[in-house]
Amino acid sequence: MKKSKYNKIIKLENGKTIAFNSLTCALAEVDEEFLNVLENIENIDTDNISGKMKELVDNMSDGNFILQDETDELKLIKYRNYSGKFSSNGLGLVIAPTLACNFACPYCYETPKPGMISKEVQDSLLKMIEENAKRKKNISITWYGGEPLLAKDIIAEFSKRVIEITEREGVYFSSYIVTNGYLIDDEVIQIFKDSKITGAQITIDGPPSIHNQRRILKNSSDETFDKIVGNIKKLIAGGISNVAIRINIDKTNVNYVEELLDILEENDLKDAIISLGHVSAYTDACSSIESNCLSVAEYAKEDRKYQKILFERGHKVAGGYPYYPSIKANYCCADSTNAFVIDPEGYMYKCWNDVGNVDRAVAKIDEKIDEKMHALNMEYIMWSPFENEKCVECELLPICMGGCPYNGLLNNDPKCEKWKFSLEQTIIATYEQDGKTECKKGCCGCE
Repeated sequence: MKKSKYNKIIKLENGKTIAFNSLTCALAEVDEEFLNVLENIENIDTDNISGKMKELVDNMSDGNFILQDETDELKLIKYRNYSGKFSSNGLGLVIAPTLACNFACPYCYETPKPGMISKEVQDSLLKMIEENAKRKKNISITWYGGEPLLAKDIIAEFSKRVIEITEREGVYFSSYIVTNGYLIDDEVIQIFKDSKITGAQITIDGPPSIHNQRRILKNSSDETFDKIVGNIKKLIAGGISNVAIRINIDKTNVNYVEELLDILEENDLKDAIISLGHVSAYTDACSSIESNCLSVAEYAKEDRKYQKILFERGHKVAGGYPYYPSIKANYCCADSTNAFVIDPEGYMYKCWNDVGNVDRAVAKIDEKIDEKMHALNMEYIMWSPFENEKCVECELLPICMGGCPYNGLLNNDPKCEKWKFSLEQTIIATYEQDGKTECKKGCCGCE
């Protein structure tokens, strides 16, 4: 046997030692016997051991800390990656029924466009959904924009037809919405229920003094903070409990998060899930705010800090606390064959950042794919960290997978994830939170 190249051994200040494996995300407190086996595994005759030694070796093998000589870990990661890319279990659609928006946020990466999705485009989408449902693929829709609630009637009617299809074909249907939250009222809440929209992401960027400078109405000087907070309360009271409050942080608001938490607590909103977003200058539309953006290392530090604060104050944290790494197959919808972002004109994209930029479309629904579109689709699908030496050699590859494909293609080079800067601290925090000797993710159980 041999030891895994994805082991991370951390000696703590209290004298204890913990081990993490990024291929399985196994985590456990370990002792000298574990470390001795790890360092000498190539000289141990594992076929002729028994008792506690066999139990330890078996548990270490379960956590992938050690593995058979013939096992090629990189091939395992590649297999996992290809399985994710080409999975046929479901169809995931992000649908923007309009790119118009009632807000004019300064960091927005989109270029707003007037108009609503046509009946012809809707019918073509429904045909795609029905074809996939007949092949027993589960259907997932995320409503996006612009501001999708400007098209609330379209969402209601389209969802009704999708529900009819999925119920008839006996496949699972799930639905979610990303909205600025300003237009939520009793009618919208009923539309959510009828449309099986079970959750919503709504952005609040800080206390009123900050938020009202960033989340701005396009054609009015009215402030948005109080209305959005009231609408979130109304949404939760109306039975849509899966509400995520997103705080997009940069240098201008990163020090105001706790002031926002004070207000959320005063409004009994601890049950809303809090997630931080990293403001980045993804496109030319938001290049003016680039100087205010945190680096990945800076963001990782702030994210880790606020996760702890949120937990200590009793808020729900997206992903739980500490936000523990998980095994990645492919990265996201951008490098998956069965996921698309759809704009109102029926153009299909692989990445949310591209929506509305028809030069970045990979298809148009119900039209023949031209060579340029096909080439971009293949670039996204075949985006691979395995062609980059620094990724192939990185111990974080199984939990990073080369990072965001959009960034990788844009720069022709992978962009490291926050784990590069926060993994060790996250592992330690997880160990401390889980009671020190308990295993994480069904790992080695060596003690």
